[in-house]
Amino acid sequence: MFINRQPRIRLSVLVAVLVFSGASDAGACQFCIALPQRTEADRLLASDCVILAKPDPADPFRFSVTETLKGSYDGSKIDLLVDSATRSYLKLHPDRSAMLVRDEVSGDWKSLGTIGQEYELLVRRLIAVAQGWRGPEASMNRWQYFLTYFEHEDQRIRELAYLELARAPYEVIRKLGQSVARATYEPLLVERRYYEWRGLAILLLAQSDSASDRQHILDSFTAAEHHGLVMHLDAWATAAIEVEPETTIRSIEENYLRSTQRTDEELQAVVRALSMQGSLQDAALRERIVLSYKVLLQNFPQFAPQIAKDLASWNRSELADELSEITSLRGELQMADMHLIRDYVAVATQRKLENTHE
Repeated sequence: MFINRQPRIRLSVLVAVLVFSGASDAGACQFCIALPQRTEADRLLASDCVILAKPDPADPFRFSVTETLKGSYDGSKIDLLVDSATRSYLKLHPDRSAMLVRDEVSGDWKSLGTIGQEYELLVRRLIAVAQGWRGPEASMNRWQYFLTYFEHEDQRIRELAYLELARAPYEVIRKLGQSVARATYEPLLVERRYYEWRGLAILLLAQSDSASDRQHILDSFTAAEHHGLVMHLDAWATAAIEVEPETTIRSIEENYLRSTQRTDEELQAVVRALSMQGSLQDAALRERIVLSYKVLLQNFPQFAPQIAKDLASWNRSELADELSEITSLRGELQMADMHLIRDYVAVATQRKLENTHE
C-alpha cells in the first residue's frame, strides 16, 4: 500500500477549484493517455447491459445473474464459461461477484473480472451519474468524477482513476501535481509493470519542489535526446520545459527542430510537448514557442497544419506569411489541412491589417 492519506483534504479542495474554474477540454493531454486506451469505464458506459453474476449452482461452469446494474437483462443464456480460477476465487470470496458487460457492437457478453464491494459501489455511482454527462462538458464531468478516486486505497480503483485522469486537460494535470503527495504516484515511476502508464506520472513529477526530482527530469530528457528514445519523450520534454523553460526549448530547437537525424516519431513527440505548453491558459511561454514553430516550419513544413491549428487557437498571427507560402508549395497536403492553413492565414492577415490601422 502506498497511499498517503494526508493529501486527501488538498485533493478535495482541488476538485472544488476545478469545478468552478471553467476548465475544459482545451489543451487535453493527448500524449500521456495510459494503456490500454479503452478503460473499463469505457466498456461500462458503452454497454447497454451490465450485470453481476456468480457460478450457477446447477451448472458451476455457467454464470447465473444475481443483479442487473445497467439496462435490462432478458434472461437469455450467457455464452461464457466460468473458468476454474474464477470459480475457485468466488467460492473463497462469497462477497465478490463477476461483472459482465454486453458488447455494444457484437452483442456478446464480456467479463470484466471479479469485483468487491468498493469497486461495485464505484460502478453503481458511475452508471448513475454518467446519465447526466451530455454535450461538450461530458468529458470534463467524467475526469472530475474520477479525480476523487486518485488516492483510493483499492489498487484497481486507483489504477482506473489514473487511466481516466490521463485524458484530463494538461491544466488540470499541472494543478493535480501540486496537490497530491509524491507517494501517491511514485510506484508508477519506478515499477516495471506500470512502464507504459508513466506519462501522467512524469507530468505530475514536474510539479515537485524537490531538487532531486527536477534534476531527474532534466537528466531523463537529456538521456532520451542523446539515445534517440521515443517512449515518454513527449512527457519528459514537457516536464523539462516546466523545470528549465528556456534551456529546454533551446535544446529542442537545436537537437530536434534543426536536425536531419531525428525520426518522425521523435519530432512529433517534442512538437506535442511544445503544443501542450503553449496551450496553457497562462501560457507565459507562448511567444517563445511561436519562435520555435517558425524554426520547425522552416525545416519540417509537414507540420504546417499542426502549427496553423495551434496559432489559430492562441490568436497568434506571426507566421501567416510563412504558412501562406506553404499552401502554394506543398501540393501533397490533404485538402482538409489546406483549408485549415488557409483559414488561419486569412484570419491572421486580417488581424495584422487591423493592428496596423490602429
